Amino acid sequence: MTKKVLLWVIGGLLLLSLVACNLETVTPPPTQAPPTMVVPSQTPSPAPSPTVLTTEVVTAPIKSNNAQNLVLSQRAAVRNIQDIVWAQDGTTLSVLTQNSDSDGNQVFGVSVLGADNLTTRSMSTSVGNRIAAVAVDGHTAAIIDKDLKAFSLVDTGMSGTTLGSKITDYAIGNISFSPDLRYVAVTKQESWEVVLYDITTLEEVRVLSGFETAAPVFDARFDSSPQWMVWLARGTLQLQEVETGRLNGAFFHEDFISGYTLSPDGMILASSAGKTVNGVMVPAITLWDTTSSSEIKTLVMDEPVYALQFSPDEKLLAVATGKDLQIWDPASGTLLTTLSGHSDIILQIAFSPDQHTIATAGLDNQLYLWQIIE
Repeated sequence: MTKKVLLWVIGGLLLLSLVACNLETVTPPPTQAPPTMVVPSQTPSPAPSPTVLTTEVVTAPIKSNNAQNLVLSQRAAVRNIQDIVWAQDGTTLSVLTQNSDSDGNQVFGVSVLGADNLTTRSMSTSVGNRIAAVAVDGHTAAIIDKDLKAFSLVDTGMSGTTLGSKITDYAIGNISFSPDLRYVAVTKQESWEVVLYDITTLEEVRVLSGFETAAPVFDARFDSSPQWMVWLARGTLQLQEVETGRLNGAFFHEDFISGYTLSPDGMILASSAGKTVNGVMVPAITLWDTTSSSEIKTLVMDEPVYALQFSPDEKLLAVATGKDLQIWDPASGTLLTTLSGHSDIILQIAFSPDQHTIATAGLDNQLYLWQIIE
């Protein structure tokens, strides 16, 4: 009897970490993280609700000639989404959340959802230690310990197995995974360095350094391309080649950078920041050639952009501008379509690997899937 009661309690806590209707929004800087425990789900959790479509549908790949046919196909209520990561096979997407419990403790969560109907495949929560990232394998999560001097890789599946741990001699800032699943990149808080570890053995491979900034806050992480480490400091972006350590020329902005993304081939960098156009400061996206570090073109926006991502074929750019999702043709600088539905600012965008779906999430605590229904 005691064992059953315990399972009911754990199941209830895990469901709260996904819906979290009574938890208040807390988004501290990356360096803050109290004590932790990872709890894998023991029984399948119910599907998030509500969903728009419940029957199986046939979808088309999103292209420039049909982007205007995108519609909202599914949605789910998920509170305080920090990131959306598609599995490379496209069958699941991991949703990272950050909330607080009734005692004010930070509760970090990862929910792995089925892409077909947003049912929950598995769920893990951590009270204290920060769940920093999920790899594109769809199940490996990086967790930073509360003292910031160690991290672990955990399988977010039903077993919740710890895949490996590493104690460091430095304070950890952030963690990201390379898109090719080779490296775990760990930034240092007290120096401009990124340590690359082998994702399988957690042996140190190399240290990337050389970026400099006068800003007190910086970050460095992998984006869509495994070739480059992207350094960010207020109004400056700079790319560093992972294998050689070579730094490209810096990309300077007039205002704080609110979002950026690399094309999968690493050839184009898109960044969003305020910019002077025809003598007026406006929200804008700048497209840069990463080889020459030169500007390609500017896309003027109506509202600030906090999230953007290239499509897997690099021919489309999904942009979150205010509450709307826009699809642009980056080559011509043409706006293809604007999609409305969110009731508050969109903060996350993620193309599915097969380019059939775009996932968005924002301050309205809704996860949306946009598709072309055939």
